[in-house]
Amino acid sequence: MGKKTLTNSHCLLELIEKAPAQTLKAFSGLPECQALTRGFDWSQDAAALPAALIEHVRHLRKDQRDPAEREALRVLRLASPRGAQILTTVADQLNDNDLIEAFMSQDGGEIGRAVWMRTHSDEAARLFDVAESILNTGDLRGNKRLHDAFDVPCDEAPPFIWNDSVKKQPETQLTSEMRLVEPCEVIHIEMADDDTKGENRKTHYLVVRFAGEQVTAVQVINRNRRSFCYFPARDATLIYAPHRKMVEVYAHTLSTRAPLANVLSKHGFKMPLSNRPLDRSRYDLSRFARPLKDEKPRIDGAKVERLYLIEAKALLGHATDAVTLHIDSGAELHELIDERWGNHPFAQPGALLGVTLVADLVFEGETSVTPLSIVLAEPGRCSLSGEKDQRVRRVGMQLLEALGVRKPLHPGSGVDDPNLIAQVARLLECATSPLDGFALAKLGIDIDHLEDEGILTEGERITETVVQLDDGAPFTVKLERCADQNQVRYRDPLTGTDVVLPAKLARRWKVQLNWLREEIITALGSALKGVRGRHLDDEPVFLGEMDIDGHAVALYFAAKMSSERQYARVDAALRLRPRAVPGIVLTTASIPFPFAGTNVVIPIEDVLSDGGDGSAIDTTRLKVAYRHGQLAAMGGTTVSLKVSADGYSATLYLPGKAPWKVTNKAKIAVLQRLVDAYTAGTPHVNTKKLMEDTGCASPANLFSKNSPWRAYLVKVKGAHAWQLNLPTLDAPVDDDTEVETEEAAMAG
Repeated sequence: MGKKTLTNSHCLLELIEKAPAQTLKAFSGLPECQALTRGFDWSQDAAALPAALIEHVRHLRKDQRDPAEREALRVLRLASPRGAQILTTVADQLNDNDLIEAFMSQDGGEIGRAVWMRTHSDEAARLFDVAESILNTGDLRGNKRLHDAFDVPCDEAPPFIWNDSVKKQPETQLTSEMRLVEPCEVIHIEMADDDTKGENRKTHYLVVRFAGEQVTAVQVINRNRRSFCYFPARDATLIYAPHRKMVEVYAHTLSTRAPLANVLSKHGFKMPLSNRPLDRSRYDLSRFARPLKDEKPRIDGAKVERLYLIEAKALLGHATDAVTLHIDSGAELHELIDERWGNHPFAQPGALLGVTLVADLVFEGETSVTPLSIVLAEPGRCSLSGEKDQRVRRVGMQLLEALGVRKPLHPGSGVDDPNLIAQVARLLECATSPLDGFALAKLGIDIDHLEDEGILTEGERITETVVQLDDGAPFTVKLERCADQNQVRYRDPLTGTDVVLPAKLARRWKVQLNWLREEIITALGSALKGVRGRHLDDEPVFLGEMDIDGHAVALYFAAKMSSERQYARVDAALRLRPRAVPGIVLTTASIPFPFAGTNVVIPIEDVLSDGGDGSAIDTTRLKVAYRHGQLAAMGGTTVSLKVSADGYSATLYLPGKAPWKVTNKAKIAVLQRLVDAYTAGTPHVNTKKLMEDTGCASPANLFSKNSPWRAYLVKVKGAHAWQLNLPTLDAPVDDDTEVETEEAAMAG
């Protein structure tokens, strides 16, 4: 047998090599690191212990090493220079001089202190998590899935106020804004900023701790494995940097970030914030079709000495070929090219694909000129999004906004708009990304509105499309740009005339499906409670809980609930999450299966508000629809067969069974005869009469082997007849059994 090698355990090996023996022993005491303890002799010499432990780890299975590897990664991150600084600052929250002294005097330096904070006690572990949350903000900044930033629109940002009396109010309001059932806890940490340059600048961190979604874990007691459920702690992080005049929010739920930032501003420094996030925007390159030499925009913190382009890329005419121009001399691009090329594509706003803009800046308090290079490319790409220097990033964003190049988005502007939610439902029913503009128009989607919300992101151009001729035959036509960047055109194959279309149709649009689901959450308003952070991509998605008639009713979301395959998957998933009270599944389908598990399925379009009620979804209508289906969801449905308008499909509903959808007129006729017989009070139907005009002698010949028909139809014992398989019906007397008993008695 070959020697085992370690893969993906670099952090664990590094920790073992760097940490003292006593620190390693404490680390191995974590529940996640029990595999390090079992079968290992910790009493051996400290000098030989690391090598022996590495050899021990080498012989562990991957699933035994992985939990310890994750914990080692967490420890090493908080042992880094930045992490150690955060951890030391957070340690003041221990509020015990002896504990703080014990923390500072740990062997092994930063690693020893990180392990001590992780393992000493539950309170210390809580502070370890807080320090980790603060450290993560540096890595997650700019990640639109998790981060939003808002500016403080004033000349001088106000100081931050925080004490025990102030703390209570934000905790109460944050619990409400995050729709939590249980109250959250807010921990305030004040730290020196990264780029202080000798100045006394402080950044305020508020770590909001709350219960996450319920998870299942396994514990071993006396060698017996037992499952248990718990709510792990999750957090959102708020940052207020007065010197940057900015509030940042890190949270999984997009719809709660702006409300969280507003709570911080209301109670921390009593100043309103900008009404849109700073880092959500789109870019319009049409401004660069004109010279920049006379532009001197005014921006905060810097003076613009000169603006010029060093590179530009544009399409040649209306074809897909492009030309790129690069200038090293720093000359004005338009002056240089106008002398050599008339009617060039760089002067056509609709032809520009990308530019590299250089701004010569003199920052406040400096005398030298600093060149700032910004690369902009279609669609919506900007090099400033990855800029780590916050001063440069802020000045660059202001410059682009002053030029009219950067167009801020306004997520949440349609929060009370039922029409927007109807469009969101239609998009979710399609459940694909990207979609082209022609498909969005066919769905009745307002592209401009959803782009402004940040739900749709512009993608690459579509260069051809298919049009229908008068005889119905499809014909492919090429889409060409127009001088007006908002339009495209194609040549009509029959008339030879140009047909002009909106340019937004000739685009592919990336759809933020997760954000679409959050629009549903926001549309429910304050009635929805219990949203516990991150939402799974897999449907059904748990949205939260709503109080209906004194019961906490669970709300889920699932699209395409008229599809048999989707219904079966959602139904199976919900049956694994049983609840004492029936729940609600909101869906985008117009005519869905009515029940999934023990939950009522309700189309979103049926419960949209008429407008002006404070939420896009009318919770009163939702509750009425729920009450109508509540008993049926628990298995008390009436027997019915719903046939489609064209008569080619139908759905059979039986108590305690999933709805059964069938297609084929012969099958529908058989089910209709059984339902009619049940309604008339004589549930038995003679086989010959049942199968009349179907071309089959029995249901076994009519339904396929893979069909679940045997769960819905049952043969009547002792008779050539069939009936619906209903558990509430009395079992018929079996005459054959009585005859056999009498014959047996006579034989005896």
